[in-house]
Amino acid sequence: MQKTLTTLTDNWTPSSLSQKVFLAQQVRQHEEAAAQTCGYSMYMLMHRAGQGVFRHLKAVYPYAHNILVLVGTGNNAGDGYVVATLAKSFGWHVTLGALNPAKPLTGDAFTAQQSWLADGGEIRPWQELDFQHFDVIVDGILGTGLKGTVRDDAAALIKTVNGIDLPVLSIDVPSGLDADTGAPLGVCVYADCTVTLVAKKLGMLTGQGKTYCGKLIFDDLDIAQAFNTLTQPCAFLVNYAQLPALRKRQSNAHKGHFGRLLTVGANADMPGSLRLTSEAALRTGAALVRAYCHTDSRLSISMGRPELMLASEQLSTHLNWSSCLAIGPGLGTDDWATGTFSQLMSHLESNKLPCVIDADGLNLLADSSRHANTLLCPKRSVITPHPGEAARLLNCTVPEIEQDRLKAAQSLAKRYNTTCVLKGAGSIICNTEHSWICTDGNPGMATAGMGDTLTGIIAALLAQGMHATQAALYGVCLHASAADKVAQQYGQRGMLASDLFEPLRVLVNPT
Repeated sequence: MQKTLTTLTDNWTPSSLSQKVFLAQQVRQHEEAAAQTCGYSMYMLMHRAGQGVFRHLKAVYPYAHNILVLVGTGNNAGDGYVVATLAKSFGWHVTLGALNPAKPLTGDAFTAQQSWLADGGEIRPWQELDFQHFDVIVDGILGTGLKGTVRDDAAALIKTVNGIDLPVLSIDVPSGLDADTGAPLGVCVYADCTVTLVAKKLGMLTGQGKTYCGKLIFDDLDIAQAFNTLTQPCAFLVNYAQLPALRKRQSNAHKGHFGRLLTVGANADMPGSLRLTSEAALRTGAALVRAYCHTDSRLSISMGRPELMLASEQLSTHLNWSSCLAIGPGLGTDDWATGTFSQLMSHLESNKLPCVIDADGLNLLADSSRHANTLLCPKRSVITPHPGEAARLLNCTVPEIEQDRLKAAQSLAKRYNTTCVLKGAGSIICNTEHSWICTDGNPGMATAGMGDTLTGIIAALLAQGMHATQAALYGVCLHASAADKVAQQYGQRGMLASDLFEPLRVLVNPT
């Protein structure tokens, strides 16, 4: 008996605050208690926030000496006033533009404002400023407490910022972004860099939020240990370098030890998807991979990859041979596809094999679940929808999925009793208990066949003995890390799904 690939448990969770994700309300609710535990008042914490933002501002934009700090009327404005005061003391030329100079501030934000004025600083209406003359804009207009659509006055300022060709650093969150969902609340600052404070907020790590935040820098303000004990995260961050290394193979290993994977799809004139899935599985270590396809797709799949077995008849025979299934790439939704899918699901119900369901397999699953009211997936299953497929599975719209990606992924995992991978920027992995967000990956992955490759990677890990959550975590991170290696060597544009095979092979072999 071969050892399992890894010692990772299905409910593996990292302990460091830097790898945990929270809702904005959790931060607002617990940051004061954490600060007091560490001996800081809230004004001291605000000052530490300003110091942290200024330190990162200097590191990211070392050429800057003429900056514009934009502030609103909340606590985020207080952070902005501290940054402005520190930059002025450092010798930079600082201009402070206010959203509403006449509106009085309160609490710690007022104290920070008075410190700026006492240091000789001025507060100017933003409308009077010529934005073109600055090196960097610091965005302290709106914070994480924003609810509802951005008001017209703030929207006008945000649109002006977005219309200027200058780098923007946002304090804690880009103004106008829902820090929990990552959705813009009407309009949102496109930041080049965001320094988020105390804890990482969910909406900044997946979907649209990643675009608005730009480069994300985390500063715990030295209260991490205290904050970590006060509340539970809503998700965890994961990347391939952080996961335990895969075990090396034993010296007496043979091909029978690494599973018999049957990949099913490739309807007539749709061979490419299943070929990518099948070859990705081989490159991830599955030793026996058989592709079941439509007769018309056999030749295209077999060309150039003799190690891949093929079948197009007597599906029941190949199902009885298999120990794991990958269902859906290029499957289609016609009579051949629906008949094949029905036979697959019947076999899975009887035999409880691990499987991955993707692409048209998910569309057929959505149709079947609507007719049967609900249709649970096998116990050791993984589904890998993109937002369009997720919307069909949940019978909602794509904007509703993107409005709250974590909620959508959790709903899919619970509704279908499976491990769900919701693909996209900051892919989300959920089982029925925990959620993870992958921090690897890049926009070069937005190309045909990437999802098919991911399906093959996850299926290969299942075939080699991983549990569903383990296979999803490793699979998503392997896939994204391989794409990062391709991007580092060749760039993002022009990346092909098959480009991942060589770096993938390196990654799955521990040194």
